[in-house]
Amino acid sequence: MNGLLTADEHDVVVELMNIGIGRAASALSHMVQDEVLLSVPKLQFLSPSQANASFCQTLPHLLAGVTQDFSGFMSGRAALLFPEDRSLELVRVILGEDMSADEISELEQETLGELGNILLNNCLATLANLLNQQIHTDLPRVFNVNTAQLLTQLSPQENTDNTSFIMLVQIKFNLRKNDLQGYLAFLIDVDSAEVFVNALRNYLAECS
Repeated sequence: MNGLLTADEHDVVVELMNIGIGRAASALSHMVQDEVLLSVPKLQFLSPSQANASFCQTLPHLLAGVTQDFSGFMSGRAALLFPEDRSLELVRVILGEDMSADEISELEQETLGELGNILLNNCLATLANLLNQQIHTDLPRVFNVNTAQLLTQLSPQENTDNTSFIMLVQIKFNLRKNDLQGYLAFLIDVDSAEVFVNALRNYLAECS
């Protein structure tokens, strides 16, 4: 799948994702009333087996996350991921320091779901708008998972070996006051991948 795009096309996808994630980060910054610093997105196109190996090598052992299915010019599942042991801290940052630990725990699922909805929607909508396409998202789902089982959590189908590839975007979110790190991942099916590449090439042709 690394041969799916030319080097120039790969760079354009990184730039488009950078714009989308930047807008998502602006929304996050507004929520937490703090500056959000972003690393340059690392973009990889991987088979499910390659993605599983990459997850285990690069992500924390236990994760808290939010998934959101999307459909339109491409379909699949997007995920926002955080180290599980930092998720309550993130929720506290969003809700404020005055809330008790019990209150934070009770609102963890709801808050992470809303956070995922805002960030993933911003990112996907920006990408679709820039490519002059339409995309729709379903309701977010919050989960906790061992990283070795993450691919199963991200896969709409039981067997993705021949039907999907992972467009994995790794990015570090840093809140200035809290060293919180997050990741984004997108699983896109093969049919959608072809449409995605065609939309990307049309975008490049219009820009040239």
